[in-house]
Amino acid sequence: MSALSPLSAHHYRPMLEQGRWFSTIDEGLKQQVVANAIIRRLSANECIFSRGDGFNGLFAVVSGVIRISGVRGHADSGKESLLALLEAPEWFGELTLFDLKQRSHSAWSESEAIVLQVPPPALATILEQHPYYWRDFALLLAQKLRLTFTAIEQTAVLQASGRLAYRLLMMSNWDSVRHSSLQRRVLTISQEQLSQLLALSRQTTNQILKEFERQKIIQLHRNSIEIVDLEGLKALMI
Repeated sequence: MSALSPLSAHHYRPMLEQGRWFSTIDEGLKQQVVANAIIRRLSANECIFSRGDGFNGLFAVVSGVIRISGVRGHADSGKESLLALLEAPEWFGELTLFDLKQRSHSAWSESEAIVLQVPPPALATILEQHPYYWRDFALLLAQKLRLTFTAIEQTAVLQASGRLAYRLLMMSNWDSVRHSSLQRRVLTISQEQLSQLLALSRQTTNQILKEFERQKIIQLHRNSIEIVDLEGLKALMI
């Protein structure tokens, strides 16, 4: 991972406060997380952690896009499986905080990016001194688990167009930020990546997106999708 930034992590606290998790945790924990966070500036396609690595901290995206992926097949020769694309003010890496086992997935910078890293020694000290903060971290894990169950349900009950609409809504921060001003209307994702996330063919994904564009709900750009009508997109989840 690249060198430290000269800025203090306190510079990014207002952005973190826009996220549902950070905005609701104990003020004392907020202060300690920010005080111990290290700012990392990443080049495009730089590894943050790989599947099989040990725990190297909790992370927050404050700029750019982070790619969460797995590997289908053998780790050395398998094909990367795209699981999520994360943007500010999303947190990641919390699962291994609880079980201290190897990383189950990999995290890479999709573009130039900035992340905050709270190192394991700092987290251990915080939790040793204030064990009740475990509940706050558990809430972060519970939020991710809730989203996972919802995604499984959507896959089971929605048609392909509804699943695609739901994925675009989730990527827009529709239900994960406090204020609509932080909702993303331009999503940095290619149609190929979107098809991977939804386990749909590239052709099917393109056909659905073209229909959404015809209805003036989205506008397609090179490697990005602009949400024009958020309420219209919600109505497509059928």
